[in-house]
Amino acid sequence: MIDYIFGEIVEKYNDNVVVENNNMGYLIRMPLRDLNDYSIGNSEKIFTRMIVREDDISLYGFKSTDSRILFDLLTTVSGIGPKVGIGILSNLTDSEIRTAILNEQKEILMKAPGIGKKTGERIILELKDKISKYEFDENIELDEVETIKNNDDSPALEALLTLGYNSYESKKALEKVDSSLDISSKIKEALKLLGR
Repeated sequence: MIDYIFGEIVEKYNDNVVVENNNMGYLIRMPLRDLNDYSIGNSEKIFTRMIVREDDISLYGFKSTDSRILFDLLTTVSGIGPKVGIGILSNLTDSEIRTAILNEQKEILMKAPGIGKKTGERIILELKDKISKYEFDENIELDEVETIKNNDDSPALEALLTLGYNSYESKKALEKVDSSLDISSKIKEALKLLGR
């Protein structure tokens, strides 16, 4: 089992990076939010999980052990494979996932692609007891989820999600926008930051 890889980022694609270590290049699939923090030429430590199947061997990578634990837990849920697990981690922060599960708020999980009402309910049902048994590096307060919910209800955020941006990148853009602007102006400014 490969616990982590430390090496130079030599290539970056839509959903993965190539890390060179000892003259070998490792193709590692990563959540978008982690991928965006890496630049070609930098040396990084990436925590990994190897998934072996009949027709495929893939490496999945994470910036933190917390994200890897969540990935491991999510992929134990029936109907959720590695790609959907990475999709959830791409669209929601670790604390959003944990608080949504612990507070049984499926609507937060449903912000991730491929997660409908039934799947969101299944994640909560299967993971609520399991997740509380793990020790995470990042501590969360359960009332943090109220802030998350309020942000997700923002009309500006909903507009960006409708335009095809994921929850993570939309929130990051809106954080940089002047909060005193009206909704239309917020959306315009966020779109400039997002490159449209």
